Amino acid sequence: MDFATTLKFAHVLAAVLWVGGGFTTIIASLVLSGRSPAETQLAIVRATVLLAPRLFIPASIFTLATGVALLFVAGWGWQPFTTLGLAGVLFTASFGALVLGPSCERAVKLADTHGAEAAIPALRRVQRLAMMDYAIQFAIVFLMVVKPGWQDFSVFAGLAAVVALAAVAALRPMQRLA
Repeated sequence: MDFATTLKFAHVLAAVLWVGGGFTTIIASLVLSGRSPAETQLAIVRATVLLAPRLFIPASIFTLATGVALLFVAGWGWQPFTTLGLAGVLFTASFGALVLGPSCERAVKLADTHGAEAAIPALRRVQRLAMMDYAIQFAIVFLMVVKPGWQDFSVFAGLAAVVALAAVAALRPMQRLA
């Protein structure tokens, strides 16, 4: 096995851990959101806060680093899938570190000071933001698999529509909990 193939495997493995771990967290929080007490729902956010510096941040950095290395080692250069993928990874890693992580930490602190029930609106907001983030991550995975050229306008338009719909869904005003 050559170096480029080994690097590609490392890149895909890191991306699987990052995207798959986060997606599992989102699914768990959605499943628990309507069926479990607030403290159980908060356990998912507490686990996310613990996993962020141990899994999500290192995996995102490693995914980014190996992806950039592959631009040169595999000779992919600045094609649409690499350019947009890089932009997407930079966005979602930054969004996770600057928005999702601190939002999770605030929800945990709110629960610690005012009780788990008081943190439920914050948990819902984090869920919605995470779903928007994962729409972008799935778009990146799609780009990496399909590898469209700049002439594939319909592919980019479809991806933009999916990301825009996810953003609208995540950012729309939330209903008040009863």
